[in-house]
Amino acid sequence: MYFDLKREDVLMQIREKLRNDKIKLWLEPYYNKTKGSVEEELKKLAEDFATSLNIDYSTCLEVLTDLQESSVENLKQNTRYKESGLATLKIKILHQQSPAKIVRKELLLTIKAIELKTLLMPDVTVSESGLKLISSGKVLLDNESLINQGVKHGNMILAIIVGDAQSEIKENEDQIKELEGIKSDSRLLALDDQYMELQDQFGNTIRMPPSEKEAFVIAMTLQKKGEAAMKRGDYSKALVMFLEADEEYKQCNSKWLAAVDNYGLLDLDIAWCYLCLQSVSNLPDAQERLKRCEEVFNRTYGRNFERVVAVKKYSGIEEAQVMRLHLLQAVIFYHQNKRNEALRMFQVTESELKNLKIDETSVLHLLELGYTLNEAKKALRATKGDLSQAVAFINETKEQEQRAKAKELLEKERKKLGLCADGKQYVEANFLQILVNMGYNREAARIALQKCNNIITNSIQYIQDNPQPGPSTSNTLDKEELSTLVNNLLPDLIAAGFSTEMATLALYKHCGNIYKAAEDLLNNNGIIDEKTTGLTPEEVNKLKKPAKAGKSNEDKNEAYNRLVTDMNLEEDLDLSLQQEEQFLLMFLDLLQN
Repeated sequence: MYFDLKREDVLMQIREKLRNDKIKLWLEPYYNKTKGSVEEELKKLAEDFATSLNIDYSTCLEVLTDLQESSVENLKQNTRYKESGLATLKIKILHQQSPAKIVRKELLLTIKAIELKTLLMPDVTVSESGLKLISSGKVLLDNESLINQGVKHGNMILAIIVGDAQSEIKENEDQIKELEGIKSDSRLLALDDQYMELQDQFGNTIRMPPSEKEAFVIAMTLQKKGEAAMKRGDYSKALVMFLEADEEYKQCNSKWLAAVDNYGLLDLDIAWCYLCLQSVSNLPDAQERLKRCEEVFNRTYGRNFERVVAVKKYSGIEEAQVMRLHLLQAVIFYHQNKRNEALRMFQVTESELKNLKIDETSVLHLLELGYTLNEAKKALRATKGDLSQAVAFINETKEQEQRAKAKELLEKERKKLGLCADGKQYVEANFLQILVNMGYNREAARIALQKCNNIITNSIQYIQDNPQPGPSTSNTLDKEELSTLVNNLLPDLIAAGFSTEMATLALYKHCGNIYKAAEDLLNNNGIIDEKTTGLTPEEVNKLKKPAKAGKSNEDKNEAYNRLVTDMNLEEDLDLSLQQEEQFLLMFLDLLQN
């Protein structure tokens, strides 16, 4: 890649000088319509450019010759397009397992994208369905004409091979179907908050119309799948996923997109894929996307990350994203031959990268103390490498996370217990437990607190005035009632990260009190002693064999498991930043030399 960029660097400088000096290589004295290229004049020009630009003469002559040939060919193509309507497209064919290649096709822009795919069949090893065409940042739709999708004469099209038919046909078919499968699974889960709950950067739940939520969830899922592919180095597949996500996001109201940073990150990732795929033809799209991304970051993070720090106490991930943004902006300046602006932005990136780096010895020291790699890196970045502060940061963060989990579980439990008569508060789980401990039936106590707006004395009077049929003064649930209650509360504890087995034991131990169960799990590192639950060994063994879920839940669980395969649902804290550093050093070398 370095040598390609080095030649591109020479090409940009020569092209800029030709433009500034108003030299046209397809006209006299450099080109004669009957004789062709005038070599002596071209050599003189190469000597002049080599001296003024400090470029090797032979390289300069080679680039000038290539530019002249390209200019003459473009003139012929433009003439054919005006006379016959036949447009010339350059198609860059990309596949993860082989080098990129560029082919040219002459065609009418009125043909459909699927017909262009058919024209490309001799150049690829897959069927039409295994090919994705991308133009100006959009995946072309098979059954629409090229001209209606904004394709113009002379455009560069990216042709991304989704699978390799020569290796394994079955694998190829699976990859082709994957996109539709992701969308289908996302639709199934989109409206179920147990699986998909949308939150802004402050952790607040976002409520939106069902149709928009469906599009939003599909977009986010495709985005996560793209991130997984990008992390594996499969930038072609990642780009397809990201552009499909982009189309889904466009179906959402802009106010929802403004509430989260997902859309800005998507633009950043698309531009990063363009860079890694060396797709210079998509620079205009990348530039527009990075402009949008910067606006989103400034709005959601704050110019000095003050909003992030206020919520998370740590902004390392966001600082790395902004550093990558600045790196990509510098690359665009470079390809526009704005060398001074590019150099300044690369130097900004270099400083930001230096601040994000961490000492490996300090990481090892924290690992020896029993902390995880992610915890060590996050803490060292948050504390600017101070080892003692890093230890304190990790411990404080763990405590905050535990408190947050307990608070979230309590809030979910309160909502399940129902809204009070005043419509302003939910039934308090702690008050409910007080009444149960006093000997009142759980459901009778819940209804009383609901009717009396959580006032315990009034609730006791309400129970006495409105006795329920059956035993009204039992502080214990029968086995069937307790089993039902445990099954209803279990998903909340599992969602908080506890194992199904331990969460079940905790709920039985505390007779369905989710707050006490969560507190017990948090205090004991998620482990519950079977002997403390009051269950017999036979009952414990029976609990370890999960009952079959209903068909609907089975379908959702299977869909969820398919979606989360290879997806990172947590923050990616393993920021090596090696790739960013390699790009930075490569471009700095080109500019400074």
